[in-house]
Amino acid sequence: MLKKLYLLLDFFLPEHVAEQVDIATVFRARSIVAAGILGIIVCAILFIGTTILEVPLFIRIGVLCSIIVFFTLIIFLKTRTTNFEVSLNVGAFLQISVLFLAIYASAFSTHGLGFFSLIWLIPLFLMSAFYFKPSYALIFFGINIVVMGVIINLLNYKFFVPIETVSNFKPLFLFYFMLVFVSCFLMSYLFVQLNEHLKEEIGKQKNLLLESAKFQSLGQMASNLAHDINNPLFTIQGKLHQIRNLFSHDELDLDKCDHIIEEVESTILRLSQIVKGISTFARQGHQDQMVSVSADELIRGIVLLGSDRIVQSGIAFDLKVAPDTRVICYPSYISQVLINLLNNAIDALENAEVKLIQVEALATDKWIEIHIKDSGPGVTAEIESKIFDSFFTTKKYGKGTGLGLSISKGLVETHEGLLKYHRTGNMTDFTVYLPTYE
Repeated sequence: MLKKLYLLLDFFLPEHVAEQVDIATVFRARSIVAAGILGIIVCAILFIGTTILEVPLFIRIGVLCSIIVFFTLIIFLKTRTTNFEVSLNVGAFLQISVLFLAIYASAFSTHGLGFFSLIWLIPLFLMSAFYFKPSYALIFFGINIVVMGVIINLLNYKFFVPIETVSNFKPLFLFYFMLVFVSCFLMSYLFVQLNEHLKEEIGKQKNLLLESAKFQSLGQMASNLAHDINNPLFTIQGKLHQIRNLFSHDELDLDKCDHIIEEVESTILRLSQIVKGISTFARQGHQDQMVSVSADELIRGIVLLGSDRIVQSGIAFDLKVAPDTRVICYPSYISQVLINLLNNAIDALENAEVKLIQVEALATDKWIEIHIKDSGPGVTAEIESKIFDSFFTTKKYGKGTGLGLSISKGLVETHEGLLKYHRTGNMTDFTVYLPTYE
């Protein structure tokens, strides 16, 4: 049912509008179209009702004008092919303004229905809240209080006079009240459903963005991963050839065989750690459970993924993990954070004279702290406040998207933790603070 409704609403929007603006603007446009269609239906019913109840002609003309306003806005949005978001704001503002004028004319003119016509302000406040922001509805509310105060004083409290002149006031009032009640209910239902669907769509896009950023980080190390995996395999193959040669020449030396087997086991363990690091990193984190993992094992798995890149860049590396330090976390999420920070540290040392990366993990009373330090130049004070903003990057065009740190910050905050930047001496320090849950 809702999918059919969305298709109907999209029919009244320009083709391919979703490719021109963000998803939130598309849903806002759907809300405005939905309110416009509902407004046309309600005003049509209202026109029929006011005609049957023989309401003054002035009011019926006002209702017809409201229908024209709703219809014009829908046509206006349908025909906009450029600057759609600006057109959306202008159209919505004009619609709200015209309806406010129509309501006041209906309430306070000599041909109007008096003060009770102002109940139509209720759906209008709803519309303004969903069209723009809830705070805008409060601004509209404040403006209306001022306007009503001025009009009441100007009319010297004679705004009830039109009501007394309407012979069928009771059925008219009940009809108005029922129509406002039903229209508010339908409008709220439509907006809530659209809002829920918007949250669902944004959630899907966020997950896609997360996966994209994740594999972009892994892609920076992909060329080295083949080398990291091939080397242990060649080592194992070479050791097996040694054992085969010993067998073929009847020169079996148990001590030598035992030494070769130990080297093979060590190589297999390293290979296993690399594969485990990739597996942990590539997992769908939102399907995980928070678990307690060894900080040493988690960090070493990530360091192994970047070890070849570190060596090729001529970077000195120092790893210190406090004994028996354990982290309660979503391993795939924290792996992504650490690999992002490690990649950033390697990139920061590209032109540095002293190339050093230090990774340290320790436990305090409240936090498990993981420090990723590098001897790069760091960031200037002017941009320090922006480094965690989405799409902000200091890297050259094509080198980064500006999503790594913002996504990393979000992933750490998922754990109720913190991600902070410090500059200590000659070292840049990005610190991940994870709760100890003790």
